[in-house]
This record gives sequence, structure tokens and C-alpha cells, in this order.
Amino acid sequence: MKRLYQILAQQHGVDWKGRKYDPSNWNSADLPNRCLSQATACLYGLAEAAILAAGYAPAIGFLHTGKPQSFVYDIADVYKFETVVPIAMQVAGQAQRRRQPAASDPVGEVRRGCRDSFRKSGILQKIIPGIEEMLAAGGLASPSTHDEAQPIAIPNAPTGDVGHRS
Repeated sequence: MKRLYQILAQQHGVDWKGRKYDPSNWNSADLPNRCLSQATACLYGLAEAAILAAGYAPAIGFLHTGKPQSFVYDIADVYKFETVVPIAMQVAGQAQRRRQPAASDPVGEVRRGCRDSFRKSGILQKIIPGIEEMLAAGGLASPSTHDEAQPIAIPNAPTGDVGHRS
């Protein structure tokens, strides 16, 4: 992972000193690390929403363990270098080149860039099948629906609204 950060930083002209941040002190991190923290926070939110929508517990991590969002971190790590890290590095590189004028908001740019990328890439539709595929890799059969399970009460019918998910 360290090497991937270095490669992406170099591609986007970021003055990269490594992944260093203090979660309790946002301003102690340099601009590239603040951009990366914002980008991964966006992806964590999306991953957690997908995990909960699929009926899994965010804490059931395999690589990350012992935290309430361990599974969120596991799933986000699968997607972060193809989605949010390039956005964070691009914005950080642009901000560093323009010397961060007072009116600029690189962290906000990262947030909006992630939002736009999530929409364009359709990543939300990829995460749940990806989770199913990852869990199936162990060769265990999926549990069957129990006898008390109820059918969907209100089926999802497309509304034609651009923001509606089907």
C-alpha cells in the first residue's frame, strides 16, 4: 500500500512524505493526508451503507479486527485505490501547485470529487455483489432463509427520479 500511495502521489505531482495523521488533531496532517482522510471517510460511509443494506455487521472484519467498523475498512480497502485515492492525490497535487489560495477548499473538492466518482462508476451497485463474492471465496454455502423471514413489504419500483436507486 505504501508503494501505491507513492506512485499515485508521483503521478499527480504531490509532495508526499508518507501516510501520517492524528485522528484527534485534523490540522496536524499535511494537505495530502487531509485529502486522503476525507476521501477514505467518504468511501467508508458508502461501504458501511452497502454492508448494512446487505444485512451484514460492520464489525465482522477479517483483515481489520477489534473495531466497530472493521468490515467497513476491509471492504473499503478493496476499492480505495481505484476510486478515492486517485481523487485525493489529484486534488492535493493541484492545491500544492497553486499554493493553496485562501479561497480554495481542497478537502471540499475531494468530497465532491468522491461523490461524482461514486455516481459515475456505479460503485454502490458493485460493493454488495463484491461482498458476496468475497464471502463465497471460502467455499461455504450461503445460509438459507429461515422459516420466519418475511417478504419485502414495499417493493422498490423505479420512480423515474434521477436520484432513485433501483
